[in-house]
Amino acid sequence: MTVLLPFVINSGLNFALGLLIAYFLGPAEFGRYAIGAAVIVLLNTALLDWIRLSAVRFYSLKTRESQPEIRATLDVLAAGLTIALAGLLVAAFVAGIDFRLPAMLVAASVIGGICAGLFDYHGAIARARFLDAAYARLIIVKNVLALLLMVGGAWWMRDATVVMFGGVISVMAALLTVRRQLADAPFSWSAARRDLAWSFVVYALPLVGANAIYSLIPLLNRSLLADAYGFAEAGYFSLAADMGLRLFGTLGATLEIVLLREILRLDETRGRLAAQKRIAGNLVIVLMAALPVAVGLFLVLPAFEKLLVPSNFHGRFSAYMVLLLPGFLALTVFIAGLYPVFLLGKRTGMATLAAGFGLAANLALVFGAGALLGPERFALGQAAGFVVALAITGWAALRALPVWPSGRDITLILVAVAVMAVLVWPLSGRFTPALELFLQGMLGALVYGGLVLAFDIARCRTLLRLWLATRRMRGTAPAAKAGEQP
Repeated sequence: MTVLLPFVINSGLNFALGLLIAYFLGPAEFGRYAIGAAVIVLLNTALLDWIRLSAVRFYSLKTRESQPEIRATLDVLAAGLTIALAGLLVAAFVAGIDFRLPAMLVAASVIGGICAGLFDYHGAIARARFLDAAYARLIIVKNVLALLLMVGGAWWMRDATVVMFGGVISVMAALLTVRRQLADAPFSWSAARRDLAWSFVVYALPLVGANAIYSLIPLLNRSLLADAYGFAEAGYFSLAADMGLRLFGTLGATLEIVLLREILRLDETRGRLAAQKRIAGNLVIVLMAALPVAVGLFLVLPAFEKLLVPSNFHGRFSAYMVLLLPGFLALTVFIAGLYPVFLLGKRTGMATLAAGFGLAANLALVFGAGALLGPERFALGQAAGFVVALAITGWAALRALPVWPSGRDITLILVAVAVMAVLVWPLSGRFTPALELFLQGMLGALVYGGLVLAFDIARCRTLLRLWLATRRMRGTAPAAKAGEQP
């Protein structure tokens, strides 16, 4: 499936992007860059992401033909918010508002937030129309250009603002490459409908509120950490947080892309019950993919840090990453496994409530454990916030589903991960970092993958046999036809 290609490209390039930017900027300047990047995420999530969510839920190949006003309304909303945010930025500068950051860094953050929102919206349009090649081109162009422009800016100027403007240019260029392919009718302000726009707001607002809180937690923690311990310490924390969010965010988003489209298709063709049963089955797949990644990263972290992390981040990077990992895993499970429950049922208020409790847990640790934990409390707070939110949404989602995920499969996943950990752990510290990372990765993949097939978790072995049988049948069919010819 072509839609899987962006995951491979995205994960590799995003890892390289963050590490190279950190290498050239250094801890203090990377701390400033990380705060600006968190502002981008918050702006996109709080003010623009509801358009993407509405596109995912209401725009499809079917509605494209039968209800063209849906796409027209979405396009007008995207254009209107872009103009409004740009106008607010200009007004803020004219009024002389002090953001406690360089003015150009603030400008790059706001423009970057706008571009991120437009990028996510057009990605949702491509996915809704099953334009996998266009979606792949959108992702690849953006990431390749970001790697060149952002890393090049970090190397040349050693300035966070230059790096962020490089990201803006990469997104704009990627959008231009798919503009014609993703267009429907010509853009028209009058084609939009107010009642549709209001229904989008009502539907998406609770999820937007939840996602905005999730985005606020990293920004709040980075800003407070910089105030208390300096931009360098914020840089140490932010590199670990960014690497984890890039890896697990990409994993969660990719699983969502692959799994959610089938859920929505089942809901349209076979009804709500069939879609809900598929969600329960997909939870096993999400755990099967996310849990070994989290445990595997913990196991290879010493070699990974020595080999790939800039030397001036050593020690602090791994210390923060270990504390952040449970939160990354929780966020992935919510995005790819639980989010479709609330999306399908249009009951998204629970997600906002859970995010509010997560924010409260984060603040309790940040402000209540200062003397005891020091700067590490910011990582613990973020992880605790995501885990608390997962616990609440998980309870609500499982109650809403007609069936639960397979207890047998979940138990076997835990067994497979435990066996993988027991066999990989002794390799730590015995070889050079490159060899150690290679051996740990290969052994972990072979052991875990072998156990998944042996246990037939989520019917992986059965599906593999069917796929191989289908391939053989397709290969022998032409030969059989050729033999029938005189």
